[in-house]
Amino acid sequence: MVNTILLTIRSKMENASKAEKVLGEYILKNVQLIPGMSVAELSKQSGVSQATIVRFAQNLGVDGFKGLKVELARCSMDDVTNGLYDEISPDDGIDELKEKLVIRIQHTLETTSQGLDKDILKKTVDLLVSVNVIQVYGLGASNLVAEDFTQKFSRIGLNVINTQDTHELASNFLTQHNSQVIFLISDSGETVETLTLAKLAKKKGIPVISLTSNTNSSLAKVSDIHILTSDSVPKDKVRSAATTSLISQLYAVDLIYYLYLQRDYDKNVQRLKESHLLVDEYFAKKTKKR
Repeated sequence: MVNTILLTIRSKMENASKAEKVLGEYILKNVQLIPGMSVAELSKQSGVSQATIVRFAQNLGVDGFKGLKVELARCSMDDVTNGLYDEISPDDGIDELKEKLVIRIQHTLETTSQGLDKDILKKTVDLLVSVNVIQVYGLGASNLVAEDFTQKFSRIGLNVINTQDTHELASNFLTQHNSQVIFLISDSGETVETLTLAKLAKKKGIPVISLTSNTNSSLAKVSDIHILTSDSVPKDKVRSAATTSLISQLYAVDLIYYLYLQRDYDKNVQRLKESHLLVDEYFAKKTKKR
């Protein structure tokens, strides 16, 4: 299994305190030395307090400083020296790119899974089950996730409205007489169009579910339910951030979908079979004849 602790350290450093950033930099430069150190020794060498070290380890989601040492000991010296945990470079060969993407994708899935709150997921499914209409919207790469959401839930018979026409979505707040919810997807949580839809929905008493990587974003704050995805790549690392944020969002949607399926498993599976047979009967067979 790929070890992603170094990526976790780098991502946590973006919003860390000054002392934690100093500690993080020291660890990244001395990966192979840390497993042989005590807390007191690391404190002396890095110039930060022992309390900072303990707090830093806890924020990484490992079992204290001991757990951090175990994870760092698992890091291959070749991986560290060859820069597999560095940002993707235009000079990387195909094998290097493959390995770096594997590391980042696994890290994204791990951090997303760890961060998804079970109670929030349950409330999300409760709300989706209770309404007759689901409006879903995402701009740019987030629209790919909105399309995935639409395809999945439509195949089990849900009434899902998905369009890039924000005026149409806003009009539905007034013209839809059925109970509805709007599911908004934005990695930053600050997209103007998405935030505007959220505020309009709230004004009309329509529940807002949001999917973002920033719990302090404007969208998260205005939402009835906020689902937190992974913020595993610093925002200045644009070359890999777009890939990992998309994977994190798709994973979250998949999880919500499977939790929804479980609520009435036999009925939903039957709907999936029927939709598959319908498509196969009227489209797939005709394609084969050609």
